[in-house]
Amino acid sequence: MMNLTARRTPLATPLSTLLAGLLLAGATPASAADEAAELRSMLKQIQERLEALEKKDKAATVATAAVPPASGKQYIEAGDLPGSFRVPGSDTSIKLYGNVRTDATYDFKGRIAAVNSYGWANSLFLQPFDSSAAGKRSGQTFATARGSRFGFLTSTPTAEYGPVTTKLEGDFDGLNTLGGETQTTVRLREAWGKIGGLLVGQTWSTFVDLRAQPDLIEWNGTGITPTIRQAMARYSLPVGARGRVDLAVENTIGSTLVKSPVADYDTGFDYVAAFTQDTDWGHYSVRAVTLGYKNDQHSKQGYGLAASSRINLGRQDSIVLMAAGGEGIGRYMYNGLVQGAVNTPDGIRLWRGWGAHAGYTHRWSDSLRSTLAMAETHFERDDLANAAQRANSPAGADFYPNEKLRQFWINTFWNPARNVDLGVDYSYGKRETFNGEKGTVSRLGTMLRYNFN
Repeated sequence: MMNLTARRTPLATPLSTLLAGLLLAGATPASAADEAAELRSMLKQIQERLEALEKKDKAATVATAAVPPASGKQYIEAGDLPGSFRVPGSDTSIKLYGNVRTDATYDFKGRIAAVNSYGWANSLFLQPFDSSAAGKRSGQTFATARGSRFGFLTSTPTAEYGPVTTKLEGDFDGLNTLGGETQTTVRLREAWGKIGGLLVGQTWSTFVDLRAQPDLIEWNGTGITPTIRQAMARYSLPVGARGRVDLAVENTIGSTLVKSPVADYDTGFDYVAAFTQDTDWGHYSVRAVTLGYKNDQHSKQGYGLAASSRINLGRQDSIVLMAAGGEGIGRYMYNGLVQGAVNTPDGIRLWRGWGAHAGYTHRWSDSLRSTLAMAETHFERDDLANAAQRANSPAGADFYPNEKLRQFWINTFWNPARNVDLGVDYSYGKRETFNGEKGTVSRLGTMLRYNFN
């Protein structure tokens, strides 16, 4: 006799019993066995359908319970990057960041005249001479919010190469010829994409080590670190657990003062290599660049070398060190921005120069820190290049070649609230040309910055 007592669902037992009784009541002995087998098959199908209906009903109940009550709120999913969110309907994470920054300065000595166009920050190598009308002016003030910054990072996972990351960043410190602070120009800082070890786009030159830069309010830094961000293709290779080699092909400028009457071309690329090693106490880095200068008649190949380090002395103190130099190093050392090469009757001549900076930061507390920094730059005497550049300077005495530049800074930063930086900075520096002219910077600077990230 077939088993009609199996029970898998509440509805299966009564229905099975009823059907079995009806069928067996009319069955003949000869056909009882066949009908019993047929009945078992029918019951099995019925039970399977009932179980499927119960599972479907339970799933619908769970899904209904998981839906939050209608409240008008939208929920954003956290992304893969710290502080990011996922774009609805995609795997891409996006992080917004930036700051609102206001700088104010007071110059005890002269200052660069073009503060409303491009010269609001210190550029010691262009400082007016003390004997000039601009150099004799004192007590000048200035305020600007051009240093405010905005940007976003994205990350999109791929199965083959890992995440694809992109970055777009800008500020308001572009060349301003529109007539004042109320009409500042947006400037592209960074725009790149990266997959695996390959980065393509515009970012800080591979010759730059930002981690070895002193903690300053000064927008243009120490004069040793270059301030260039340019288009490039860069490939990074890991070395051991904490090392990295970067190899890059970067856009060139190739400027040879003066540009007229001999044309100036960007006919090649700059090639940069860097090795960086992180350690338990900080990091160190060595870098090299080769760059070309070419005009209608002549060409010269320049080079630059740099080494830098950050040394953490416990939790409260740190030291940064950097040295750079080369022949025709030019813009790869900020104080050499207009002193890379010059066209002379004998052809292009490259300036040889070197510089170094050191900075010490002490944390008085979690919200208060101070930095003391100094920098020095020297260029080798070349009377032929000096005479040619002075005779054809496109900006008069401002672009006269310098022999040495010295500068120091002392500052204090206070963080009165989360994401708020308030700083005051004093800087003093001297510029001296091969002909003995001198220009002096003596500036008090303040900064208030609100960070959002």
